Amino acid sequence: MGAKLSKNPVSYGFPFLEDKSTIEVMKETHTFVILRGLPGSGKSTVAKQIAEKYPSISGVASADHWKITPLPKESETDSSRYHELDQQIKECLGDKMIVVVDDTHHNKERLDYLFDLAKEKDYIVFIFDIRPANRDLGSLVKCSHWNYTMEQLKLMEPELQKKVVPYYFGWFLARQDAEKMRKYAMGFLDELSKNETFGEEFLKYVKSDSKENFKLEEYFQKKPSVLHCSTKFCDYGAAPNSESYAGSKIVDDSLSKCFVLKVSALFITPRTLGARVELDKDQQLLWPKDEEAVGSGDQVNLPHSSRSHITLACAPGVQAVQTGLDLLDILKAENAEAQHHPKVVLEQGECCCLGEGRWIMNLPNSIKVNTLFSGFYAKKKSTAE
Repeated sequence: MGAKLSKNPVSYGFPFLEDKSTIEVMKETHTFVILRGLPGSGKSTVAKQIAEKYPSISGVASADHWKITPLPKESETDSSRYHELDQQIKECLGDKMIVVVDDTHHNKERLDYLFDLAKEKDYIVFIFDIRPANRDLGSLVKCSHWNYTMEQLKLMEPELQKKVVPYYFGWFLARQDAEKMRKYAMGFLDELSKNETFGEEFLKYVKSDSKENFKLEEYFQKKPSVLHCSTKFCDYGAAPNSESYAGSKIVDDSLSKCFVLKVSALFITPRTLGARVELDKDQQLLWPKDEEAVGSGDQVNLPHSSRSHITLACAPGVQAVQTGLDLLDILKAENAEAQHHPKVVLEQGECCCLGEGRWIMNLPNSIKVNTLFSGFYAKKKSTAE
């Protein structure tokens, strides 16, 4: 995934090196760049380009620097070879905005370890397979300074030809924009918590041990550490059509690219707090058709990408996937025959009740947020996440 065929040794066509909007967003976003490929493929060239493009905010951790020779087949006992490299990576995380790891990365266990490091510090992960055009294994043998034989490269090649499919793909909000959305959402909750009309209707559908001392902000305390708008749920390749989506040209061309998303509404149910995202034509190209088929059968009446959203918070025991289902339910209710449900006027806009504790506030002025397109790769620690 993320493979770019270069036309020459120095141009790889990556958005974070050539696209002006992406470069500006990268400067304010914590990103973890994993370069992946056979020895001699040009990974170090890309790492050098990143360091030159972002001289003060990037850190490059190179296996070559620590004289770590890529092994065709590694075992668990080989992990000690990475001690000094891993120490450098950990020092860069938190200290640098952009952390680049330059290694072959043909070992699944090694990648999983790096994914966990990035997740601990809330870094957005980019994986780029460096596969330069018109260079066969014979030419790579000559380019690599490790003096590999053709047979050794052939042992590494099969793993590197496999797609690294994430848990899901999506647009990840830049940190400043994520904080803006969180602040806006908390203001929304604060206003609703003070409104008697909302409180009386909402509490009818809330499962809480103590409704007398109910506090909306505490109820929605389960919040994602990195805000995002998912496109395709992949389950590491187990979900239908996930590998074809991961290998598509539109996904490949979009990795690490900046997209400006438009938030058009905030909504709340007894289960979730979310923001509706309206995608433009270019963004809809990344929205797979099969996502519309999730849930009840009458969803097909809704426009393409109606489910696009940002999960802001969930009630106890509720998974984030419920947010998209709640949004679809709200949109269907909006399209149904008008019912006499209450409305409340907030500073941010008019919030309409659709029954069963479902409320939506369509924003008079949409909120635009900067995002970077990538995947979430770290393994889930529990089913409750």
